[in-house]
Amino acid sequence: MNVLFVAAEVAPYVKTGGLADVAGALPAALRGAGHDVRVVMPRYRTLREQGVPVAGPIGASFLQVGLRSEEQRIWRAAESETPVYFLDIPAAFERAAIYGEADDARRFILFARGVMDCLQHLREVDGWQPDVVHCHDWHAALVINYLKSYYAYTFGHMATVLTIHNLAYQGQVHPDVAALAGLADTGLLENAMGPGIANSFNFLARGILFADLVNTVSPTYAREILTTEYGERLDGLLRSKGDRVVGILNGIDTTLYDPMTDRHIIAPYRAGDVTGKAACKVALQQLCGLAVDPARPVLGIVSRLVEQKGLDLLHAIMPWLLRETDAQIVVLGSGQPYLQDAFLRYGEQAGDRVAVRIGFDAALAQKIYAGSDAFLMPSRFEPCGLGQLIALRYGSVPIVRATGGLVDTVREGLDGNGFVFHRYDPKDFGDAIWRALQCYRDPASWAVVRERGMREDHSWATAARQYEGVYTWARQVIGRG
Repeated sequence: MNVLFVAAEVAPYVKTGGLADVAGALPAALRGAGHDVRVVMPRYRTLREQGVPVAGPIGASFLQVGLRSEEQRIWRAAESETPVYFLDIPAAFERAAIYGEADDARRFILFARGVMDCLQHLREVDGWQPDVVHCHDWHAALVINYLKSYYAYTFGHMATVLTIHNLAYQGQVHPDVAALAGLADTGLLENAMGPGIANSFNFLARGILFADLVNTVSPTYAREILTTEYGERLDGLLRSKGDRVVGILNGIDTTLYDPMTDRHIIAPYRAGDVTGKAACKVALQQLCGLAVDPARPVLGIVSRLVEQKGLDLLHAIMPWLLRETDAQIVVLGSGQPYLQDAFLRYGEQAGDRVAVRIGFDAALAQKIYAGSDAFLMPSRFEPCGLGQLIALRYGSVPIVRATGGLVDTVREGLDGNGFVFHRYDPKDFGDAIWRALQCYRDPASWAVVRERGMREDHSWATAARQYEGVYTWARQVIGRG
């Protein structure tokens, strides 16, 4: 099949979160399975400043948005096995920010318009057109609206798949944006979508409405978003799709995340021989100023320091952890100021037990995965989660809440690969940590749990096979299978 990925961020070019990892790794895995997969993304100023090699421009046009036309040029990545097209729209992307601008609605309308122009270029100049257009999150969702309405005569035969990486981010804006997008003549579709959505223009809701198939990044999250608790006011719309809402677990790059070859860690190791992990633990303790003690359990956190990630639960149990256990805690991340300040205070008060680094440091993250004994992810909700998958790969036993992709990948106790709690409650989280620490005190049992996790296959090849089925299904939905 020919597949076009549409995403606002793609690793290694631009990354702010897990979306970029998916948009970077999944196309390569699908190409490895024999499909012609290509990717289109914005050309942000940072790409030009970093000197990312490009060929072209291979196309140029003007994009009409509201009463103004904006220039676009299409470039192609010069050093990529997967064809990647950069849409150079200075009015939208010649600026420092990736997201969070006051005119984000106009920026991503321009992006969607640019994708339509890119499709036309690929067909007329390269003789290539996709069987499936695979869009990611709200930034790309309007592409599906255009394909199935305004551009239906030209491109309506293409199957569409929308991946929701986090339903909380929808691109919900003022209803006047419908006119800016050139979609006012169809009426305000959001008025039929229920309370909280009516009288607005919602990028993601429109993508869901028009997509042939909708998928999320784990089976459990796909079920959760059909409920009022997790549905972010779109659960009714999602339920109206019937069985055409599915969940596929993300994978990880098992070449990049490999403790045998990771250049960021002090000693290599693998399932079956974890000798090097002990050296990584001592190196982490030394680097973070913790008391060097190979017998003492180290708990790692690499996360945004926000309540969605359950860091308020960790904040609540920190006094208990320091009083009732001998565990050391290493925290890397940034987020809500009150949580950042709270963890920094713990680091100041108990420097030999708690190390906190605000911000993100890729090298330190790898050292935490390799040097920690257990990895904490007490998320309030978690569409998929990559941290627990990387932790499993590195033999850091995950302790997680039973939500989204966490419950799909982590199983409790000696017959599983980690430790799981259910209620979003500090006591339940503390109980899960206590069970893990009791297991840690029995080296033979701990080794069994750790080894089982390290041997699991969470590569992108597994996810790619499932996406092949989704694409075939989407083509059947429009009668082209």
